[in-house]
Amino acid sequence: MLYPRLLAVALLAARVHAEDEAPAEATGPSIEIPATLEGASFFEPFLPTWQSTWKVSKDADFSGRWKLEPYLLGGEDTGLVVSDPARKHAVSTLFPEPFDPKGKGLVIQYELQLKNTLQCGGAYLKLLTASESLSHDGFIADTPYTIMFGPDKCGDTNKVHFIMRHQNPLSKEWEEKHLVTPPVPDTMDKQTHLYTAIVTTDNQVKILVDNVEKKTASLLSETDFKPAVNPPKQIDDPEDKKPEDWVDEKQMDELGAAKPDDWDEDAPREIADPKSFKPESWLDDAPDMVPDGSAEKPSDWDEDEDGEWEAPLVKNPDCEKFGCGEWKAPQVANPDYKGKWFAKKVDNPDYKGVWEPAKIDNPHFFTDDSPHAMAPIGGIGIEIWTMQDGILFDNIVLAHEASVASGLAEKTFVVRKGLEDTKKKVDTRAAATENPEGVMGQAKAFAFKAYYTAVDNPLIVGGSLFLGLVPLILLCCFGGSKKKAAAEDDAGEDEAEDEDEAEDEEPVKDVTEEKKGKKKAAEKKEEEKKETASEKKGGAKKRTPKAS
Repeated sequence: MLYPRLLAVALLAARVHAEDEAPAEATGPSIEIPATLEGASFFEPFLPTWQSTWKVSKDADFSGRWKLEPYLLGGEDTGLVVSDPARKHAVSTLFPEPFDPKGKGLVIQYELQLKNTLQCGGAYLKLLTASESLSHDGFIADTPYTIMFGPDKCGDTNKVHFIMRHQNPLSKEWEEKHLVTPPVPDTMDKQTHLYTAIVTTDNQVKILVDNVEKKTASLLSETDFKPAVNPPKQIDDPEDKKPEDWVDEKQMDELGAAKPDDWDEDAPREIADPKSFKPESWLDDAPDMVPDGSAEKPSDWDEDEDGEWEAPLVKNPDCEKFGCGEWKAPQVANPDYKGKWFAKKVDNPDYKGVWEPAKIDNPHFFTDDSPHAMAPIGGIGIEIWTMQDGILFDNIVLAHEASVASGLAEKTFVVRKGLEDTKKKVDTRAAATENPEGVMGQAKAFAFKAYYTAVDNPLIVGGSLFLGLVPLILLCCFGGSKKKAAAEDDAGEDEAEDEDEAEDEEPVKDVTEEKKGKKKAAEKKEEEKKETASEKKGGAKKRTPKAS
């Protein structure tokens, strides 16, 4: 019975530890957001003056509203929030001077909180291409972009996009280059997350989520982006067509093969078992359901109001015993079943292989050795469609150096993340307090499962269980020392008060002396029984020789 006792001690220790170690209440974030950021080409903390630089789109396609709201954690820090579900939203800001990554690289970073999670929609940024088409009146559907970066989820799509638009210098056409196997975002936890994309001067692309590098790719790779930034030297000849007499079937039906005359394609896969016969006791006309013979009409049944009473129907016991209704033989495999007939396949003597068009030199072939020097950026836009509202954007940074973005993250995201983690613990502990039976019930279930496992295999499980319980037992004995000391102080005060009151009362009978007296009387009675038994035993021994 050792295991149940140990488990009980473990459960008690867990409860004491939970009470002693409960974290303090989480408070709103104490985060100092700078109005400007040294080293950043663009920084947006979304202060109350945000509308002086950002323009909500006037395009009829974008009817969603934008609002400034605090984080779920509370506090004074705010972000720009998508306010309407199932609508298109667009807002943008333009730079006084274009941002050019050539020879300097690029870093784009922002904080994102999905207050209502994300079931279907986007939560990304667009770095708008510097051009005459950029309008100070706000975003339009055809506004061109250089980079699209951030989470997007709907249906089978759930990824952190990184798409770069790149222009072919020969054809002058723009083409989207999609990062292959991008990271998967967490769109369900309502926590704040940090998204960072870094493009270096050696043409590397790094994607970070919450300051952790999740993906590294090369703009010069033939496989990291689809399609590749640099096109192939040769392409299929668009004028080359497969000849009409080209044979690309490797095998063919055997010549002269014909279906045998006795081949029945319509024969069923299963037939009634010819060896099975209906039992003589089978009841063809017996009903499947019969009135319940044990049922009685309720005493309050009124035939005038309720109609004629009928016993409820139950399964006919004779059907289960003998079988009833229409009898059918069980199905068995048909020995004559062959299925659909096909001719035997043989190698095709006219087979020429898989046809491919001829290759020609790509007239638009070029080599861009520095694709990091992408089109200059003239502004930032948020243009998304989503089924959820409550998407919060904040602390957008565009810079040449990654240290600028990481330095800001230490002051904002890292602090906020710590506060959110603390609040999560507080909420979990509060839920346990409101519903202790649920939490302790799970602990008990685990404990008893461990106990019965140990009974079946005590040598293996017992050692592990003992090692796991030792810290909890020590915690139970010593972890609540503060409470124990306080309790002893209270007990000492109560004892002193009791002694003062006892002086004015009548003496109380000494219970200890009474117990000692009873104990001596019992011992004396036990000795008398032993002496009597000894005398009887001695007399028997003396009578033994005389009897012989």
